[in-house]
Amino acid sequence: MELTKEQISQIDNYISICGIKFYDVRTEIVDHFANILEQKLDENPTLDFKKEINNIHNNFSDKRFSDLLKEKTNAVKKQFYKQSLQHLVSFFKLPKIISTFVLIAVLFFAMNSIVDKDTFFGVLSFILIFLGFRLLFNVNMRDSQKESFLVLNMTMPFFNVFYLLVMIFNFFARSRTDQSFLSATFNAIELIVFILLLLFYWSGEYVYYQNKKMIKEQYPTVIV
Repeated sequence: MELTKEQISQIDNYISICGIKFYDVRTEIVDHFANILEQKLDENPTLDFKKEINNIHNNFSDKRFSDLLKEKTNAVKKQFYKQSLQHLVSFFKLPKIISTFVLIAVLFFAMNSIVDKDTFFGVLSFILIFLGFRLLFNVNMRDSQKESFLVLNMTMPFFNVFYLLVMIFNFFARSRTDQSFLSATFNAIELIVFILLLLFYWSGEYVYYQNKKMIKEQYPTVIV
């Protein structure tokens, strides 16, 4: 017996109250509950629907909810970083390596043309910080009508990793002496690290927007 939209909504509200806030995880659990309830309604059309939801939950248990959420989180996290790494590597393969080479050439030319290296690297540090908070703002720019998705929430750990790397980069950049700015080797190393962080950021942002696009296609009626 196929469930009505109202009955599906009841299950969804129940699962939400149980603490499963991510829409994609909640949908999976709702489908599981719905399949069981459809079978039970086929056997007994007069059963108490709400009571039966509680019975299924008791059999499912909160621990299984937690285990499922943990399992899904680990799987999505691995997939996110795998996609980010693959996209990062793509910058060093054709055809993107051409754009990467142009970026490197332009930045090295700018660095060698600017006398005040301290200011130059200070600007690069500001750019990284700005990009980090730009991504954080885009991820957290929500309203009450938007649903939370586990696959998009994985951008927050990515932001934390990126921001930590930026802070380490800034710490060593601020620790440099005036004498070190005269060293072409030190300058080249810092610029290469900046480029890698920039490409790392672009990779994570690309995966975030690809996942967002996928969710919009999978859940066209849901506000993301």
